[in-house]
Amino acid sequence: MNNLIYEARMALRDVMEVNIYSQGNDKVYLTVFPELVWEGTEKTQPEKVVRNVIGLLHDMNLDVAGGDAAVRTLLDEGAVEIVRKAA
Repeated sequence: MNNLIYEARMALRDVMEVNIYSQGNDKVYLTVFPELVWEGTEKTQPEKVVRNVIGLLHDMNLDVAGGDAAVRTLLDEGAVEIVRKAA
């Protein structure tokens, strides 16, 4: 298994609202489904969910390609590439 996809899955192992996949080209992609997240009886703000997911990746020295533009892509249920954090 690709080491990058393994690390991403470990970083987000407790987050059900994500899909991590590879198309076999050594690139790893992430999609987020923020509408699935519920906190108590009130729906959370989708942008907070996406930023939390990115924060969890940062904790494992991973990032998403595109910086802040990736947040909008993920909110629109698009896919972004997961990359290693620049040193």
